Amino acid sequence: MSTTLEKIAKSAKSQRRKSRRTTDKESVVDKLREERIKSKQEETLVWGPYKDGPTKFRLKITENGETRNVGFKTEEEAEEVKAKLLGRDSQRRERTIGTTIQEFIRYLSETRCVKPQSVVWAARNLKWLPDEVMLSNLTTEQAGLLYRKEFTERNLNTNRPLAAATHRVRLALARRFYAWSVKSGFCKHNPFAEVQPVGRVNVGKKQLRIDEARRLESFCLVQAREGDVSAVGALLMMYLGLRQGEVIARVGRDIDDDGRTLWVTSGKTKNAKRRLKIPEQLRPLIQTLVQTRQPDDLLFFPSKGNPHPNYYWLQVRRLCRLAGVTVVCAHSLRGLHATLALDGGATADAVARALGHGSFSMTERHYASASSVADSKTNRVAETLAGESTTLIELVSLLKEWPAERQLDLLAQVRAERPHRQPLDESHQT
Repeated sequence: MSTTLEKIAKSAKSQRRKSRRTTDKESVVDKLREERIKSKQEETLVWGPYKDGPTKFRLKITENGETRNVGFKTEEEAEEVKAKLLGRDSQRRERTIGTTIQEFIRYLSETRCVKPQSVVWAARNLKWLPDEVMLSNLTTEQAGLLYRKEFTERNLNTNRPLAAATHRVRLALARRFYAWSVKSGFCKHNPFAEVQPVGRVNVGKKQLRIDEARRLESFCLVQAREGDVSAVGALLMMYLGLRQGEVIARVGRDIDDDGRTLWVTSGKTKNAKRRLKIPEQLRPLIQTLVQTRQPDDLLFFPSKGNPHPNYYWLQVRRLCRLAGVTVVCAHSLRGLHATLALDGGATADAVARALGHGSFSMTERHYASASSVADSKTNRVAETLAGESTTLIELVSLLKEWPAERQLDLLAQVRAERPHRQPLDESHQT
């Protein structure tokens, strides 16, 4: 009986939250609708063409309260421009945000050839815009009000405000949508261009410690030898820094050179296309998988059909629990690879290429730990100092990447190791 009452109370509380959220959004839409009724829509008025001479035809055009006269050499040219202006204005006035979003989604799918899952994601993250409001009527102030409602809303499942990354991405997508609408001639301005994002985005994922990574690696190797395909996929993320989508998408023909090479033919970005060397300890396991699959069969998914996007997110968490280590997400193993590669002496550019990044800045910001990045820079400076052909300019460029306190520590260390020489600042006074 108590359980039933708890369910009823929980359902009622959820309905109240949902009702409150709906009411807030409706108030914004109502305000937009009222302002639309009060203010007259901007119209383009065209008179003519007037014949001012044998080869002079003129249109009188009024836009945004300003009137101007435009001349043409032929009457046909003037009529063509008039038809375009009136058609564009009619199209702009009759178009709602909802119908324009549908065209934007078709543009992403058919013209830009965006992946289907990305198209679905874009459609879902534009739902916070009011469908029935006229596209050209939304002002910057109203756009800011809509965004404020978005980042102050609470998630119906967690009852927490939306994460900064979530509402910032939605704002960026709204900007892109309106920029496309302006370029397509559907409206005249982008109301979201001046709306400032709020909040701080958390970057990086929680990573395993080195001992934990070793325990997870040992456990996954045992599971892989027993036929657990997801364990092989998790090891690929650790060893090669693959995205979980890149692991799932690999087919039999992507394994080359007798199990020594793995081809990544496509991915999230243009830099995702790359060729990677398979570690020797994984080679026999992967060769066994290839022998049981057709060239176009998925390798690292246990059955035929379309794998769920969160398959490896769930599997990595399962493997972590069974291995007795901190539970992390699949993407965290990609960051672990970056950290361990830098600790092992790999260059920043090499790590970025292995992860499929265009530059190390993305790797540094979202994947590798700060201490590993700092240690990598320290090693580069040490190697530069040891080189005989190093120029002063190269050394200075490396030292500029260090924070001030680390530069002072290095200066103190150099002075301590060379007591017989004059201090560096005094040597320049002679």
